[in-house]
Amino acid sequence: MSYSEIAHLTDYRTHWLRGGFPGSLLVPDEASSSTWRDNFIQTYLERDLPMLGLSANPLLTRRLWTMLAHWNGNLLNYEKLANSLGVTAPTVRRYIDFFESAYLVRRIQPWHVNNSKRLVKSPKVYIRDTGVLHALLAINTFEELQGNPVVGSSWEAYILQEIASMLPPRYEMCFYRTQDGTEADLVLVKAGVPDVLVEIKYSSTPRVTKSMYVAASDLKTRRNIIVAPVPESYPLRDGFAVLSHTALVQLFE
Repeated sequence: MSYSEIAHLTDYRTHWLRGGFPGSLLVPDEASSSTWRDNFIQTYLERDLPMLGLSANPLLTRRLWTMLAHWNGNLLNYEKLANSLGVTAPTVRRYIDFFESAYLVRRIQPWHVNNSKRLVKSPKVYIRDTGVLHALLAINTFEELQGNPVVGSSWEAYILQEIASMLPPRYEMCFYRTQDGTEADLVLVKAGVPDVLVEIKYSSTPRVTKSMYVAASDLKTRRNIIVAPVPESYPLRDGFAVLSHTALVQLFE
């Protein structure tokens, strides 16, 4: 469930921590939520993925899923994952294909059409449900999440999933990164044309960086937005604006 569906039941911090599965989100305490997610992970590895046709050792697939949780929000490197697991890169790619078809992970492709700059070609990977992400990383409370180095990438995964849940027809989600370090967390592409540049920052006072200016200039996006956990949206300079995480639907106006 997305936050707009359950905002009348709980706050966004609980939704972010526990994820969107009702069995995890709507229980009375964190211990019950953690237990549900641990059982969900075990059941998926031991029963559901084999039913989908993934005939692999559950211990191996759990290691891969956990590694992807640590990799959350970063560029996929199939060779490094394969070396760590002691399998081949094509095997890792096949396993991740299964994870993606089962809605467990999401790969975001880079935007690279009609641009003369040297661009990154590898996709980024995210665990789709942040509750599952936190279970794989053994993060059980909001306080633990706040003190963990993954808090920024977890917030990025949370907002990305929220945006994906409301993506209109003819839109797709990409990211932008060049070899010289210019990047944008998310580019909303409409009918093949970059429309909205989105940076996702876990900060109450986000600011526009030089990289964001360059990315907006490269992409010629109609709108340039920073999504942050702020109570109200507000404009910044040079065509940028901060958008509250509760007002994501405004991305498509």
